Amino acid sequence: MEATLAERGQVVIPKAIRDQLGLTPGVLLTFSVEGGKLVIRKKVDDAFSRARGILKPEPGETVESIMRELRGRAPNDPIEPWEELRDDMYIAPEIRADHARRKAEWNAKQATLSKNSLKPSSHSVAARDKPAQRRSSAATRSGTPSSAPLKVQKRK
Repeated sequence: MEATLAERGQVVIPKAIRDQLGLTPGVLLTFSVEGGKLVIRKKVDDAFSRARGILKPEPGETVESIMRELRGRAPNDPIEPWEELRDDMYIAPEIRADHARRKAEWNAKQATLSKNSLKPSSHSVAARDKPAQRRSSAATRSGTPSSAPLKVQKRK
């Protein structure tokens, strides 16, 4: 296909090419010269390219850890002691027994920790009597124990 350069430097892009590339009035085009040839490219400006790089992980945080927090446990992840086993799915008896043992150890450890924290101290009684923070579903799925404070940070 050919087009004629107008006196003011304008060129009409043939309709077949405009339709093929989805060029509509108002679409931005970039012009460059590569190897002695004029190259015209459609400038891609969609929501994904505008949002790329906005969210930065915290130091030590990986994309995998963020995705695990959002999606929850993977099928082969170890079952944490504070998690409840589901009865509606098959879990091998040896895994159930190991989980029961680890859960009993964890509960004993938590009881010891709570006994130590209930001893009189110089801290105010009001601070101990505050209701526990509710866990978000993401924190529950990621295996965060209920005694751990939620980490809430605004991302820029």
